[in-house]
Amino acid sequence: MATQHVTLMITSTFYDMFGEYYYFLKEVFPELKEYCAKHDVILYYRDVAFSLLNDYSDRSIILDDFHSIDFDRTFFICFRGHKLGWKPDYMNVNGLTLDEYPELVKYVGNVSITELAIMHAIHPFDKYVDDDIVELDPVKHALFYFREFNFVDELSETQKMFFTNMGDDENKKVHDLEIAKAKDLIFEAKRDFSKKGRDLRIRYYEGNWNRNLDMHEIFLQYADEYSKITNMNLDMFIKTHEENMCYDYNGCLDDFKYENQPLKDVLIKDIIEGLKDEFPENFKE
Repeated sequence: MATQHVTLMITSTFYDMFGEYYYFLKEVFPELKEYCAKHDVILYYRDVAFSLLNDYSDRSIILDDFHSIDFDRTFFICFRGHKLGWKPDYMNVNGLTLDEYPELVKYVGNVSITELAIMHAIHPFDKYVDDDIVELDPVKHALFYFREFNFVDELSETQKMFFTNMGDDENKKVHDLEIAKAKDLIFEAKRDFSKKGRDLRIRYYEGNWNRNLDMHEIFLQYADEYSKITNMNLDMFIKTHEENMCYDYNGCLDDFKYENQPLKDVLIKDIIEGLKDEFPENFKE
């Protein structure tokens, strides 16, 4: 039985998802990793957004996102809330990105970076490699977790700016519509995945707004855990994002549930089922 190596790629919008990131890394990943080790599957964790250290200075944020996804196209796990996220324009993209993924020229400036990552996972952009255009396959297991917005009344007006598309009415409506369209594309992709024998799952979950938590502290704890498993120095990254995150730290999401059961149990079940499909020899009872 061969030892297998699998990286779980996690992505989402950034400043509204610290609760989910920390929950996954603290509660879900250790149990998964221990279980997989017993079956000779070495599991790694990679946060597509959080692993970018130099993206703002060298404008490689999209390129780094895509390289992260291309690194291991076994799993793509996406948490999606009610925030569209940042739309990079041509000033945020270096020439190497468009050289390597020429199809991007149609989307830069019109699509959020979160949606670009989703698109590249389920309908990959062609990649220019060694003077040839390579058609990449979709990821084998695309797991989408859509967060219900049952906690909005618990947020301060400042926090709503980070958890919603709140702004002037016109932009909010446009951004809300863009999220709805992006979700429609995921449902369409689900049908395509089924036809091709690939796995795309969609779950709706809820989170509890816990006023006793400190959002900034959760952010720092996540960064600490992430640095431990990746051996990355995140000091500069933390400093950069501390300047941009919500300055009302009172409260954070936790106690995540899917149909009245802990979301942790569903995440672990979904991922283990995918691993068993990929490596049946490793998971023989």
